[in-house]
Amino acid sequence: MWKTSSITFLLLSVFHSNLSWSSDACSTQAITAAADVTVSDGSSFQIETSFQSRDVSAIRHIRDPQQLIVVEGPHSWTQLGDTASIGTDFHKLFALGHQFHAFLLQFEELLGSVPRREDVYFDGESRQAIGGDYPYGGRVYLIEGGDAKRPMGLLFEFPEDTVISVRFDDWRDVADAQLPFHLQIDDGQRVFDYHYSDISITPKSPLWFLDVIPSPGIDVVQVYRLHRKLLAAHCLGDAGMIANLSAPEIITASRGKLEQTTSDAMRERFTALFQSLDYTEYHDLVAPEIELAEDATLGWIGANVEARGTVIETGTSFSSQWAWIMMVRKIDDVWLHVGNASNRAD
Repeated sequence: MWKTSSITFLLLSVFHSNLSWSSDACSTQAITAAADVTVSDGSSFQIETSFQSRDVSAIRHIRDPQQLIVVEGPHSWTQLGDTASIGTDFHKLFALGHQFHAFLLQFEELLGSVPRREDVYFDGESRQAIGGDYPYGGRVYLIEGGDAKRPMGLLFEFPEDTVISVRFDDWRDVADAQLPFHLQIDDGQRVFDYHYSDISITPKSPLWFLDVIPSPGIDVVQVYRLHRKLLAAHCLGDAGMIANLSAPEIITASRGKLEQTTSDAMRERFTALFQSLDYTEYHDLVAPEIELAEDATLGWIGANVEARGTVIETGTSFSSQWAWIMMVRKIDDVWLHVGNASNRAD
């Protein structure tokens, strides 16, 4: 979190960062903000942003009609009024690109490469900055200011020669950090003034994003959310959630055996498991693969995950890596877990 740390300290720390892609379904991180926006062309609107991680973020434009742009794991989606549709890589770029306070607080964690110090042209002159690869194409820079505790802004260099500068102003205390409540964003054609009425960095339930951003009527997104809820249920210790996300009858293949079980039996099994293991993280190590039948009633999701936590009795830590194929079926218009084949890394 950017508090009293300087860019020099940032440079010293980033070389110890783990830049391999992973996404923790148990993360309680929550950065939300709301702002009134005025534009140099005379228009105005309001925005709300929600950020949980590099691959879980959203921006809502509050106007008529209201527009929502979301990135969730391997997918992006948009909703205009009541109509939702699957998005493109541009929408991923757009949703993450508006998480300005997240970039300020966690610059190195959001990059797709090791940051390095560079000189860039910003606000009419050459300035020093920390730069790295933007996850969805292009580069992003954190601009050093006269006060090392308060960077001047951000500079985005997106594909097709799109350059966007973001200036920070009106710094205020938020929890144990200082954050700018006024941003001026110049995309080369218009200038946008963001005046924030609220910024929050308070930890929340791992499922908070799914509550704030309601599920669209897009099957592939609903299946992805089913997968993430099942992971998050481990850190919540919620055996009932796992049972409720599963069909009454499930078939499993593991350790050389094919077995049939029930959601009630799964509830009992995970209740016992959570009495012995305390899960603290559950990472997707790669973006899950999802395939659905043409009639969108049956499908599967392939996952490679790592679980971390502690053994309650001894207090020792554990880490286990798994790969599995989970079968899913739409039952009464709800996607449920109906079977899986799994294996654990030695």
